[in-house]
Amino acid sequence: MDGLVTESVNLLTFLELGKIPDYEQLKPEDMALLFPEQWITLTDDWNGLYCHTQQTVEGWYDHLLLARVLQNEASQAPNSDILTIKQLIVSRNTYEAYQDYPALSQVLDTFYRNEDSFQRIFSAVVDVNSHLIEEAESLLQSLLETFSVRQQDVESLDWNNHQQVAEAIKNDGELFFLSYFNHLILAAELLIQLKPNSAVLKQVALCWPPYVLSSCTGELFLIRKLLAHCYKNEGVEFLLAHVEHIMPEHLLFLLAQSSASDCIIIKKAFTDTFAAQGYYPGANCSLQVYDDFFMLIIN
Repeated sequence: MDGLVTESVNLLTFLELGKIPDYEQLKPEDMALLFPEQWITLTDDWNGLYCHTQQTVEGWYDHLLLARVLQNEASQAPNSDILTIKQLIVSRNTYEAYQDYPALSQVLDTFYRNEDSFQRIFSAVVDVNSHLIEEAESLLQSLLETFSVRQQDVESLDWNNHQQVAEAIKNDGELFFLSYFNHLILAAELLIQLKPNSAVLKQVALCWPPYVLSSCTGELFLIRKLLAHCYKNEGVEFLLAHVEHIMPEHLLFLLAQSSASDCIIIKKAFTDTFAAQGYYPGANCSLQVYDDFFMLIIN
């Protein structure tokens, strides 16, 4: 099952529940347990995350958990559960520094070695961290280039060649994203705190990978994170201006944590945008389903 489908199913399930369940509330038949990437990136049940980490010895979702820990440490002192999760993940994963991003790699090295200087980096003035900001924006620009890869006349190819081209695009995109995942999360967090109006943050928030996403790679996690930042930073006007470029599940999830008035505004814009064609071109195409969820939030 690809990432768009699991993102849609799990986020809509969480909206129906009205909250993100704690680990002890999950049942074997729960989609959040079968496809846990959304639960992992949204829950605040850190003790439950540690229990899940212990049981997931293969480490499929370690990169997502480490991203959560990094985001937490960037803004506040981590609690004992978070530090325990970090120690477990670091013990079973090898960190690779990339020489093309030496400043970001140095910061990640302090994070992996549990140095106090990691958190202080985020409270420094922009001038001191100009080299970090330049690298962060450069890396996110490279991500945009990877996401915007398109082959000429790909739709005119015969089926076999079309499949080969599509698979090559998918593999290249996933390889870049997984290779630089920790650097990308760090770059986004640095810019959110040190240069919150950076144009590249908005561009990544509104972009789409040109391939079918893996269920645990994390592209949609990063996009959701940046959409939430842009909404917090610019208000409903940001969502209104870009409603056709935002996955409706992401719109709904952001609005569920906000106000009914914002939801009413976005519901009208979303309906006006897609009513003429009668469907949304995504994992869940039913406009009626989305209308029901908009009303659930409004009421």
